[in-house]
Amino acid sequence: MDDLITYLLHFAFDKGVSCALIWKNIDYQSVALPKEKLIVINQNCKNKQELPFIIGHEIGHIMNGDTSTAFYCDKPINSEERLADLYSLNLIYDYASNQFDTFEEPIQFIYEYGIPIRMLDDAIELYKKKSSLCF
Repeated sequence: MDDLITYLLHFAFDKGVSCALIWKNIDYQSVALPKEKLIVINQNCKNKQELPFIIGHEIGHIMNGDTSTAFYCDKPINSEERLADLYSLNLIYDYASNQFDTFEEPIQFIYEYGIPIRMLDDAIELYKKKSSLCF
């Protein structure tokens, strides 16, 4: 997981996105501040396994051109949140592909990479489109 987090942070920096890693109360939500091109990541999140997904999600808000401050929540409440989720899923999929990680089923992929179960249908669709992680 540390290698994936490092990859995501480097990806953000390469795209001109600054990252602040903080340690706050477990209920403090990570946030994207698009106007500042800054993401603030609470490393003390409720589900530590999802930390890479959260980072990718917040990067997604900025890369998608969102304009308002967006706090991470565990379910997409609007189209911007949904698109940030999809951005993170694709970003992590690309990382896994570049690592030559292979999984026969999308459920294995989302479990291994800490992607929330709500993303399973999207992971299945991604596998159908790209299928590079399947043999």
